[in-house]
Order: sequence, then C-alpha cells, then structure tokens
Amino acid sequence: MSDSKGLAIDLVGKMTGYQGSALIGTAVETGLADALAGSPATAGELVEKLGTDDRGTTALLSGLVAIGLVDREGDRFSLTEAGAPLASGHADSVAQIVRKEWFFYRLWADMPQAVKTGHAQTGPWPERLERDPEQAHSFLRALDDLCSLFGGELAGLAGSGGPLSGRLLDVGGGAGSHAANLVEANPDLAATVLDLPGAEAVLNERNPELDFVSGDFNQPRFGRPEGEEWDCVLLANILHDHPAGRNAGYVREAAGLLRDGGTLLIYEWVIDEGRTSPEGVALFTPMMLIENEGGWTWSEEEIGRWLSDAGLKPEPLNRGHGPIAVIRATKPA
Repeated sequence: MSDSKGLAIDLVGKMTGYQGSALIGTAVETGLADALAGSPATAGELVEKLGTDDRGTTALLSGLVAIGLVDREGDRFSLTEAGAPLASGHADSVAQIVRKEWFFYRLWADMPQAVKTGHAQTGPWPERLERDPEQAHSFLRALDDLCSLFGGELAGLAGSGGPLSGRLLDVGGGAGSHAANLVEANPDLAATVLDLPGAEAVLNERNPELDFVSGDFNQPRFGRPEGEEWDCVLLANILHDHPAGRNAGYVREAAGLLRDGGTLLIYEWVIDEGRTSPEGVALFTPMMLIENEGGWTWSEEEIGRWLSDAGLKPEPLNRGHGPIAVIRATKPA
C-alpha cells in the first residue's frame, strides 16, 4: 500500500469517528447503559424495559459490543469495565458529561455555517438557562462531574504562589466544584459562589456547604454592593465564553472586588501564541466558535494584558497535566 493511500485511509478513519460518539450518546440517552448496570439482559428484555425498537436495539448493542463497551455472553448483554461509567449510578459516572457532549455533538454538524459566518450556532447561556432549566441544570451537573474528573489540579496550581485564605468569590461558579476544591485544599478559605439565580438549585444539590449569591456579569461589580471586598476572586472557565473587550471588563470588575493585596485566579483554556497548542485547547477553539458568540481561546499574553490594565500584577502561567492552566494575579497593597 502506498503512503498516500495509507494516509487517505487514516483520514476516512478520523471522519467516521462520529460513529463511536453516536453510540455512546445513544446508550446514555435511551437509558440502555443504566438498564445494563444492574444485571445482564437480553435484547428482548431491554426492548420491553426501554420501549425501544427491536431492530434498533439490536443495532445499538452490536455497535457497543464492537467498540468494547458492552459484552455478550450467549443471548445476554452487560456493560464491560470500560463501559461501566456510562451508567448514572457509577462512582465515576460520565453520564451527565455524555449528555452535555451529545448536545454539542449535534452542534458540530453546523460547523461549516459557523466558519462561513463567524457566528455561534446556539443561543447565549443565560437564555438557555431561562428557556430550558432542566437542560441547563443537566449542563451544570456535567460541568461539576468534569471538575471531579479533571478539576483537581486547580487547587495545586493556584496554591503554587502560597496558600489562600480569607473570603473567596467564585464568579460564575455554577455547581461550585472549583470553589469546593479550593476550600478543601485551603482550610482558612471560605467560599461563596456568584451566579444567575437558576444555578442555585444545582449548587445546593452538589455543594450545599457553600454560600450562594445571585449576580450578573452585565452589572457593575457583577451586582455586588460598593465597598464589599474579597480576599480572592476566581474566574474559572469564564473568559473563553466572551470576546476580548468584554473579558477586559470582567477582569477589571473582578479586580475592583479585591481588597489591597488580594488575589485574582484565572482558571482557563490558555492557548499558545501560534494558536496551535496545547492540543486540547486547539481543539476547544472551534467549539467556542460554534457555541458562544464571540467565544474564543486566549493566550497568556492576552490575559496578562487584561490583568495589568486592571492594575494587577500577574504571575507566570502555571499549567498542569491537562489543557487548563492557572494565572494568578495580585492587587498591590
């Protein structure tokens, strides 16, 4: 086989990668993964339990066996060790994450339109939260689960400049997992999550020990009263949702909430100056094009400029094993 033909075959393989994603999404969306979590079942039993089509269920099971997520013994099917986290009751369940990605999976089909127009293919987050609270809450739970899987690095990366103490405001903190991780790693830190009112229910479900205040990015000081000061402010996964001018304003408002000597933490998908690495951040960039009007991945230099313009002193970027990094900045005393 020629090198050219081999490369062509590899490209076809990449193009058909959607098949595995669709099988995983369908296993969760139909309830099949949960149905197999308790005990093995036949295709007929699954059809009866799920109300699915016999032929359709057989096709789904065939595909899941082929990619190693379901095993077959005789006429009975069960989740493999690799497939077990698809079940919602699993200790390391990815079911909520799969539901979130399933939403985006369908959006990616509109990428040609996003590239042609430069516009997002879905509405802004506040509108989604108001229009479909159930889906929005599922999204927040997925972000919380992602934090459980990958967000443990935040506390270590944020603490490289010394332990955190006092009062922390997690702006746009959703279910509060990042704040909870920071509090666990810093016993002298107390955290409050600021978000839209619709997020409070998921915070109370996932991290009820944290305080919640409602706020709005579009208000001065995010809606907090004049004179209120915080020892730390966290902007976690906020900047990629917005264009540069708006981000400069958000950083300025966050800086205004800090006491003298206070710390602003940026936890973000930070891309290199050439906009091609790290790989995970480079792949996240088209997601921002599709999902958020004006959303983008920003470089350390760009974020550092916003911090400096807000009167803060940024420290060098601190990147862990994953794609997300921390930039810590201090308000001069």
